Amino acid sequence: MNKCINSGMMLLILLYPLLAMANDTLFSPTTKNMTGEWGGVRTELRNRGYNFTLEYGSMTATNISGGYDRDKTLRYSDQYIIGVDMDLEKVFGIRDGEFKASVNNRNGRDLTQDRLQDPRASVIGSGVQSNYGRGQTLHATQFWFKKSWWDKKLDIKVGLMPQGEDFDNSGCYFQNLSLCGSLAGHGSGVWYNTPIGQWGTRIKYSPEPALYVQAGAFQYNPNYATRHGSFELDGTGHLGYMYLLELGYLPTFGAAKLPGVWKIGGWYNTADANDVLDDDNGDPYVLTHQAARRHGGRYGGYLYVGQQVTQTNSSRENGLSLFGHLAMNDKNTATMDYQVQIGAIYKGPFLSRPQDFISFGVSKMHANERVARRAELLNQMRGIVDYDNPLYVPVRKSEYAAELHYSFRFTPWLTVRPNIQLLAHPGGIEEIKDAWVVGNQVTIKF
Repeated sequence: MNKCINSGMMLLILLYPLLAMANDTLFSPTTKNMTGEWGGVRTELRNRGYNFTLEYGSMTATNISGGYDRDKTLRYSDQYIIGVDMDLEKVFGIRDGEFKASVNNRNGRDLTQDRLQDPRASVIGSGVQSNYGRGQTLHATQFWFKKSWWDKKLDIKVGLMPQGEDFDNSGCYFQNLSLCGSLAGHGSGVWYNTPIGQWGTRIKYSPEPALYVQAGAFQYNPNYATRHGSFELDGTGHLGYMYLLELGYLPTFGAAKLPGVWKIGGWYNTADANDVLDDDNGDPYVLTHQAARRHGGRYGGYLYVGQQVTQTNSSRENGLSLFGHLAMNDKNTATMDYQVQIGAIYKGPFLSRPQDFISFGVSKMHANERVARRAELLNQMRGIVDYDNPLYVPVRKSEYAAELHYSFRFTPWLTVRPNIQLLAHPGGIEEIKDAWVVGNQVTIKF
């Protein structure tokens, strides 16, 4: 509760100068931002090329049945995003140039860790509050420059950015983390999504509007994901490099030319990594007591297909869209070797509410069988067969997550998204009863 109060006080401090400048557009149901145009100041800044962002997002989750700890409770987490997006043509005369900087602050507690999963096993890529994690602290997320050429067929982006901002990016419509954002960032251990930035560059070429190829090269620096290292942006903690390649196709479907996004990609990380099971001789290191085999890198790939298949009479953008998503990780080094998700999003379900949408998604997270084998060997070696024994090492298989939500867009700046979630075999542990969770997500653009 104290953290919630502190978050609210921080929000008021941040908003005070904006509220002081706000005019009669404050809390307007039609303006893009809650604080309006700051008495015309925001409009003038935007006309000069400066677009400032202050966004607040909160998530609550309550376990109503099942899970590792059946004691019911409510957990709250939030994040603030503060940033600026600069049109460099307006500011400095750099044609088709853009600069963006942002920081992200996260607070709160996570129901998944506190109630749903076995504390003897780490979370493998799911979470009922997707804005929790990567340290409840302030992160430098974006500090990049982008320039386009040849009628925007070619663009290069350089600076600090999350890899999932451009690669395997499918957006985030769900509160459950397993259905949100880049899947490649969930189980690989080396791919970073928001709010963690990494220094690097991305080059993208679109020979025609419906086709693109992009490649990226980033430092791999896990220090940036820690509380103390988030702003040590001088390369301290740099362990290797991350290389990415993605091919994308943007088809149109049917006579209505409904939009779609199809993409396939792969990545390679150069940092050394421990084998999850074997030593240098190919024997399980939990039995030989030798050091784990070291691999000179790790790799993975992904496939995403999203397609709008119907439209409503009120808008071409509204209607039913379907999606499928697969991510695969190196079995030698990853705790989760693959994840797959499918789902549907229906925008504009009612004529009176064209900006609302309803979504349903299902995800499977498969624990690496070699990690499960390591746990089995540890239990056998200790002579433990009882799951309730505190020294038992959970044997993980697959976790299934599902979410159904309705997104109310009350104004352009306020969205409320109540949801219900199901976690079958939380953490991939079949001894844990399936968990039902009721949640709610609020987003406010100030």
